[in-house]
Amino acid sequence: MSQDTPSSPPRVPRDFYADLMRASQTSRAGFLAERERWLRGVPVEGREELLFEFEMLLRAVERYLNLNTVVDARDRPLVTRDFREELADVRDAMDRAIRVARHLQDPDSDQKMVFRKYVETQLADDRVRRALIEEQLDQETPPESLFVLREAFDALKNLLDHLLKLPAANLGLFQDVGKLSLREIVLNRYFRPFRPLEFRVEYDRLRSVRLLDTLVTLQEEQRTAFTTAFLGLFRLLHYLAYVDAEEQPPFSRRVRVLLALVRSEATALASWMHSELSPNAGSKSLQAATLRAARDIARETERVAREVLVNLDRDAEAPLRAASAFTAVLRTQVVALVEALAPNGGLADGVFDELMSPQEAALRLRKDLWVYAQLCRAAESHLRAEDVPAAERVLDALKGFLGYFHDGSYQLLRYGDYDAFDRFTSLLVELPWPPEGPGIRARLGEDLRRFIQTLESTFHSVSRRTHLQGRGFDRQDAEALRDRFLTTPAR
Repeated sequence: MSQDTPSSPPRVPRDFYADLMRASQTSRAGFLAERERWLRGVPVEGREELLFEFEMLLRAVERYLNLNTVVDARDRPLVTRDFREELADVRDAMDRAIRVARHLQDPDSDQKMVFRKYVETQLADDRVRRALIEEQLDQETPPESLFVLREAFDALKNLLDHLLKLPAANLGLFQDVGKLSLREIVLNRYFRPFRPLEFRVEYDRLRSVRLLDTLVTLQEEQRTAFTTAFLGLFRLLHYLAYVDAEEQPPFSRRVRVLLALVRSEATALASWMHSELSPNAGSKSLQAATLRAARDIARETERVAREVLVNLDRDAEAPLRAASAFTAVLRTQVVALVEALAPNGGLADGVFDELMSPQEAALRLRKDLWVYAQLCRAAESHLRAEDVPAAERVLDALKGFLGYFHDGSYQLLRYGDYDAFDRFTSLLVELPWPPEGPGIRARLGEDLRRFIQTLESTFHSVSRRTHLQGRGFDRQDAEALRDRFLTTPAR
């Protein structure tokens, strides 16, 4: 180690977005962290999107069975209404949730749990059967928790199939189905659906370079507040992506359940923006911008409910018109808030697609991956040459780069890439500083070599994306970014 000056550990950057999401999860963060570890091992393509759809459906069923979300075009008294249409909607949403859960379930563990369920029905000894039932309901692992919820929904779906054969379904029946469904959803240990403004690392990400660059310039409290607002807006847009504009009417019945969820959470988000975000937005112009956004979302949500959602039974195009109206107002508010935060950002009014440019995201990610690999390669080279002072300087620069990377390009990675990047970040965080001894330095060099391979593989994968066809790599710009971190004094 260098003997000239004592080395102090450089500041290790934290993942602001991951911290914000975990803070939103309150007392459930431990269960959700365990579930995230399970999800990363699920051998299914698009597993994070399947999980999002599953939890979206749970949340939608929960909201749809709340009388406050039920819209009736004829404004009939609740006690005289026939709720068979609503129950049919819920049945379709549950059916889809069951199918998504099966995709997420590991085939081997699923077969074991199905067999255990069969054994449970065959046992004559009540004590043994009771023990098996309690073991299953303990939900000690995410797969067990998912299986319990899937079985419950299967039973409820079969029950609904029989109830829908009745000549009518009155208010009491509708409420009883709601109570049974809500109990199964809320008591589930690992898959209890998110609350409004509660976010998940697995699928809640901001993937706009301009937005990420804007947010990083804000003070911490202001950044937290606006990030929460943007995550809420993009969550709603994510819901609406499940209303397929290319699907031909009649739409699947679960679309009505989904639109009820959008209406409910848009109202909640507008209320939060009015009461919580605006007072803490900062300048008067930002306060005014957030109030306008909250007002516009609330006003359009009410209009869609009053003029469009009431006609779902009579107008085959109503679901698509409602989804289009919600999408338009939410996109407009995203752009308006970005413009309010960065007035000279160069965005034309309403140009949401420009803000969310996948080409801009791919260009940024490709450049940052190259710089990341260059810094790792330099550190590994110095360690191999036993030039310890130089290695320390590059490792210091690397840790500084991590802060920049986590505030931007890390959010642009695909979910399947997170695991390798997180492992390497954890390694640097836990690294003794300075890394004394040849053994520690040798292991660090080996870890760097392995991670360089990951960076190069990810770099080439990003470079092959359609959005980058014909776009050469700007090496000069990338080298300037690399040198910026190499020449920054250690803190």
